[in-house]
Amino acid sequence: MDYSVSHVSVDTIFVEFINVVQENNKYIIGLLDTNDTIVACSSEGYIGKSRRTIPDTQQNCVFEITVHDQTFGSLWVNGEESLKMMSSLLLESLTTRIMYEMNEQRLQQKITKDDELIEILLKKDAFDRKRVIELSEELEIDQDKTRIAILVTHETGFDRNEVVRLKLKEDSKELIYSLIDAKTLLLFKDVPETLSNDKLKKHVLKYINGLQNWGLSDSSYSIGSMQNKLINYKESYQNCVWLYQHKRSQATITFFMDYLSEYYVKQVPIDSIRNYFDYYVDRAKGLDAEELIEITERLFQNSFNITQTADDLYIHKNTLIYKLKRYETIFDIDVRGSFEGKVFLMLIIEALKEHQQQKQVGEII
Repeated sequence: MDYSVSHVSVDTIFVEFINVVQENNKYIIGLLDTNDTIVACSSEGYIGKSRRTIPDTQQNCVFEITVHDQTFGSLWVNGEESLKMMSSLLLESLTTRIMYEMNEQRLQQKITKDDELIEILLKKDAFDRKRVIELSEELEIDQDKTRIAILVTHETGFDRNEVVRLKLKEDSKELIYSLIDAKTLLLFKDVPETLSNDKLKKHVLKYINGLQNWGLSDSSYSIGSMQNKLINYKESYQNCVWLYQHKRSQATITFFMDYLSEYYVKQVPIDSIRNYFDYYVDRAKGLDAEELIEITERLFQNSFNITQTADDLYIHKNTLIYKLKRYETIFDIDVRGSFEGKVFLMLIIEALKEHQQQKQVGEII
């Protein structure tokens, strides 16, 4: 793991310590490089001199500065009062400050690599598998984990420094993320692949709640589909974009799984199947078309939850079931028991709505 930090940064950090120590003229502190040359000191006359010029007496302490198995030279402290205690405090403080700087640089490097990885994943042209593998290894993320896209949008924009620190969250170690623009943040969050839809929602909502508490509040969240191959992450992102464009006004948190049928229906080129569905429009002539459209659209909004739909329509649950059974009989489809039946009903409704619009403008008599 690369924890490198430039020597210039260490020199800059050390200058801060010099400013603090100079307030107490009882001590001299110096920074020695790995060649044992004093490169910074609170007493400028020592700068450029060798460690050999420091007397081996009780008034001098020299400690090696090591952080994450990387040596940054040595700390020299000269003084008479409480020298060991002061030296230990200064060494600990300097080490902590260097560690912080290293972590900051590492986070910046990681977010840059995240940006590159997501740029590749979202590309429309050839998928650069070799570079994706390289970046995944550099970011220390598991390529085989199942992930789900979360598109976070904020009207006024995100604080980049706040976003960078997402990697520090305990539940974000396998996260891939990037600021698409100042107001749009894309996350690919790892999720257990064996969860049911209800449990997946709870899992994601818990994570989003953590993001909101972290600082990403007053944002809208669009959640795409689960994907277990990096090459397919783009599909999950596109699901989020569709949600943002079509469903953002309905809730601050929307799940693609709640609109699967509607999404697939909208992907069907109605012009190519219009003549086929004219037959079903004719079969609907004995029905209350407005009621059929309202019931069907409400069912899709509620993911075909019968109880919720009945409540929304202010009718008894059994009445709704009766009407659904009638639709199933007239159109000869299984709405309640099959996904295909649900999609087919929505296609019939789309054809019926188009038929009514044409009728209103006089195209159909």
